[in-house]
Amino acid sequence: MWAGQIDTKIVLVDGRTLARLMILHDVGCSPAQTYVVKKLDSDYFVEE
Repeated sequence: MWAGQIDTKIVLVDGRTLARLMILHDVGCSPAQTYVVKKLDSDYFVEE
């Protein structure tokens, strides 16, 4: 059979894995909400 002779391989994945890969690689989805993570600026509290 010709399909067995080509180098390209097909990997079957279940729905959960497909959804995870789509989200990971931004395929068919877009960000709905973002979160800002702040850190404390230690120089602000330096006494002179």
